[in-house]
Parts: sequence; structure tokens; C-alpha cells
Amino acid sequence: MRHFVCYAPYVGRNRSSIPLVVIGFFVGLFLASLDHIVPPARLQEGPGRWVVVFVDWVAPPLAGVLLAGALLYAQRARRLHAAERAAAQVLAERLAGTERRQAIWVVAAAIAHDVKNPLHNLALLVEELSDEKDPAAREELMQRVRENVRRASERVSELSRAGHGSQEAEGQTVDLAGTLAIVSERLGPAISETKAVLHIECPRGLAVHGEAHSLRTAVENVAANALDAFQGRGGGGTLSLRAERRDGAVELIVEDDGPGIPEELQPRLFSPFSSGGSGTGLGLAIARALAQAAGGDLTCTSSDPGHTRFRFTFRPA
Repeated sequence: MRHFVCYAPYVGRNRSSIPLVVIGFFVGLFLASLDHIVPPARLQEGPGRWVVVFVDWVAPPLAGVLLAGALLYAQRARRLHAAERAAAQVLAERLAGTERRQAIWVVAAAIAHDVKNPLHNLALLVEELSDEKDPAAREELMQRVRENVRRASERVSELSRAGHGSQEAEGQTVDLAGTLAIVSERLGPAISETKAVLHIECPRGLAVHGEAHSLRTAVENVAANALDAFQGRGGGGTLSLRAERRDGAVELIVEDDGPGIPEELQPRLFSPFSSGGSGTGLGLAIARALAQAAGGDLTCTSSDPGHTRFRFTFRPA
């Protein structure tokens, strides 16, 4: 972080003193050369004589005073420069410490956000399992419990891999149709719980640049927000995921007919920890960051009740 520190004000003060030094030099040179410029007769009487007296008696001590002032100014400027550098170093160290604490906070909140759905499903399944007596049904519920445990473990593993060098993701391509199929599978329990309908439209063979698990997480976060909105209004609704090539890019539209986005939340929609409900408020912030890391973006193009639409843009492979 120390690369941003600069000392422009100090440099400016040094540059502003250069013209004064030059002017003083030429003034002194002019006074010292009077006897060569002005005829000697004029220097023996009248104003010329007083100028010579002034130069002979006043100029040497004045030059000494000016030299001492210049030395004191230079010493003060060096001390000021050292103080500025020390203050900038302390500030940079404090900022670095603050950023580390914020990073830990964001990672912890991101983990909480990404394992929230699997843990919620586990709670429902365990409650249902305790009331189920049929052995076959209990075995099916146990299988779903194991699946949600696997999903939660996979989410944590993905987060631990997410920061391991963005250069590793360079040149990777992702099959968008296969990714949306996995997203549909992961959202299955939440879709069943909210009694929602999911529509997916994606041409086969459509691929984009990026990292598979990052892209999948980004899309799933946006879709999960729509399902949460459905659940908040009592269930039911239609969620659509549509992908197509457009204007040299690949667009993925996530659209729902839910209650929309509150007006007071719209200006900070993609800011971390901004939530209109009980969530962490990290889903959309993480989704946009992941999309931008792959060279794309995420925007909200409509937030009206009954017509909420988010648009991903990705680089085509």
C-alpha cells in the first residue's frame, strides 16, 4: 500500500524557491557590477555615491543573513519532509491493518452466506427425518442429508480455492449450459420449498472465459436472492435464466416475478452487507466481484415489483 504515498506539496515548495534564488543572484551581480556599468564620475557624487556606500556596507551582512536564512529554511524543509514520510508510513501501516481485519470479516461473512442454504436444508431434513417411520423414506431423507453436507463442504473448499492466484483462471473456459444445469440441481431443495418454477434457456456449446466454480457461485447467489424473495411473500413465482450471445459478449439474464427491490436499497444494491432482510447482504456483492474477476460484470436492469432482472456479461470463449 505504500506505493500511493507522494510528497507533491514539498516538491512544490522547493520549485517555488528557485526563481527567488535566481532573481537574487542577478540583483547581486548587477550591484557588484555598478562600477563597470555606470561612469566613475557619477559614482563619486550624488545618488551614485550613496548606492556605492550602501552596497559596500550593507550588502555583505545582508548576504550573510540571507545565507543563514536559506540554510535554516533547508534544514526546516528536511525536517518537514522527514515528518511527512514518517506520518505516511504510520498511516499506511494502520490502513494495512484495517484492511486485513476487514478481509477476515468479509471472508467469514462470505462463508456464512455460502453455507446458509445447505444448513437450512439440513435443519428441515432432520426435522422431517425425526417424524418419518418408513425405512425407505428415511433412507431417502438420509441421502438428501448427506448431499447437503457434501454441498456445504464443497462450498467451503471452493472459498479456500477462490483466492489462489487469478492467473490460474486465465485461459480457462466454462460451458455455460453445464454450469446452469449444476445451478439448477443445487437450487432444487429451495425451489421445492418455495414452490417456484425455474426456466433455463441456454444454447448448447455456449462457453465463456472464467473459472467454473466462481461463475457457478455468482449465478447461484443471484438466483438464491430471488428464491428468498419468493419465500418472503409466501412462496410461488417464476425464475428464468436465459443466456445468449449479444454484441460480442455473452449475456446471462436472471429474471423473476417476485416483489421487486425496495427503493431505499437500490443505491447500495451491490455494496457489501447491504440487505433488505435477515441475510448477510453479501450475495450480490460477491456475485459482481466474481463476474468482474472473469472480465465481465453484473448489473440490475429492472427492480420493479413483478419484474426484477439482473444481467451478467461475460467474455465469449
